Amino acid sequence: MTPFFLVNNMSFKQLDLKSWPRIKQYEFFRKYDNPFFNICTSLDVTDLLNAIKNSSELSFSIAMLYASIDMANKIDEFKYRLKDDGVVVYDSIYAGSTVLNDDKTFSFCYFDYSNHFSEFNKLAKKQIDLNKRGVLEFDGRNEDLDIIHYSVIPWITFSSFSHPRNYKTNDSVPKIVFGQYHEKDGRFFMPISVEVHHALMDGYHLGQYFSELQKTINNPIFLKK
Repeated sequence: MTPFFLVNNMSFKQLDLKSWPRIKQYEFFRKYDNPFFNICTSLDVTDLLNAIKNSSELSFSIAMLYASIDMANKIDEFKYRLKDDGVVVYDSIYAGSTVLNDDKTFSFCYFDYSNHFSEFNKLAKKQIDLNKRGVLEFDGRNEDLDIIHYSVIPWITFSSFSHPRNYKTNDSVPKIVFGQYHEKDGRFFMPISVEVHHALMDGYHLGQYFSELQKTINNPIFLKK
């Protein structure tokens, strides 16, 4: 059930909390010192790897990032954010990801969302190139809410993950981490960590996200869009 909206501006809608079915859960977890919960699992990425392995134009990391942010845009709860004294739902959200530099430091790159992979791929490669050439400054965009924070740790196959936190902020942005994929019984699996604010969503919504994302990368027709 989609709750009613009170205010609709150009980028987000204000939730009417009184009509929201999760209002009791929201009020309960909103008071926690650390209201985030994290689920780590593994996704079978074999079919996605096979789909891009013979292409010089496609990158596994960009394709995986797109599949993830595209799925997040299709699940309303991933677009919910705490704002002032209420909850807003953004029309769309984009991705901010760590990118490794040649000197082994990292930068943040920002990837605007498009429902066409070809457009997303073009813009993403441009952002990564600008970063490599030193055109982009180290910018945390700490004030943006219409974002998901991504990290990539391609050296480690992890089974748990925790994030640094600044408890002085009203942070409610989801955080997603991709790890190193590995082979098992002829298939390739990649660990993924998703951390979200429990006042805004539950395990059901993460289950929906993981299930639908797996279906997407099992049949990656989005690569042709």
